[in-house]
Amino acid sequence: MEGARIPARTRVATIVAFAVSIAVFAAAWIAVPLHREQIVSAGSDVLDVPAVGEVAPANLADGRPIFVVHHDDGTVSVVDGFSTHVPWEVGKLVAWCSTSRTFDDRFHGAKWNEDGDYLVGPAPTGLATYGTTMLADGQVMVGSEVPPAPRASGGRFEQPGPWCQTSANMVYPALPTEVFDSPSAVVDAAPDGWVAVKGELVATDAGSVLLCSVLTPGPGCVDGAPVEGIEVSGLFGENPEFVVSGPFIARVENGSLVDLTRVPEP
Repeated sequence: MEGARIPARTRVATIVAFAVSIAVFAAAWIAVPLHREQIVSAGSDVLDVPAVGEVAPANLADGRPIFVVHHDDGTVSVVDGFSTHVPWEVGKLVAWCSTSRTFDDRFHGAKWNEDGDYLVGPAPTGLATYGTTMLADGQVMVGSEVPPAPRASGGRFEQPGPWCQTSANMVYPALPTEVFDSPSAVVDAAPDGWVAVKGELVATDAGSVLLCSVLTPGPGCVDGAPVEGIEVSGLFGENPEFVVSGPFIARVENGSLVDLTRVPEP
């Protein structure tokens, strides 16, 4: 009807309600999906092959660190980046020494040859490897994991050069993500696959384990996240004040970090 007008108070209330609805919808549309997608592990099951004689770090599709080895005879191997020496269920990544042509556990000294066969140190077995299918354009498709071989299965090792005493000739593993500073934020994001996170691993009075962003005399554990799977009595039993610093890689399951693994640094 010509000349009919909506009261000013009603118009203002309608506009405000509409604006609020749009803002809430936009926030939900943007924040919720991105919250779960903020942390995405990098990697692929189709990997580039380095030059003959070279070894390159890479990540599988779920972010798991591995190494692609192009042997001098032209064959290619994919070797797992995880040490098989796992005291108290705290994992460790290995690094590659180009002079001795060995994979080295920089924390506890175990060594393996370029095929992943055990050489020396406290590790109980060789390293896991993966089936491979060569593709065109210098790439390799990674297949199923091959379980680690027992200690006695390796052949004679002819060391081509000196052991690595420093980081000068080391090739370090590729991390699945950037290194995040807040363990609690990583758990809240609940990413799929492996994620890199920095923190201080400590035991609580209740017998559990936390990974903390910072340890302070006042609040204690800042931005902490629970860690499952650690043998608390073994790792911390003799010294409750013991702290393991890292970067680490881990996965998130049911609100906790699992498979916590130490990362060697230069």
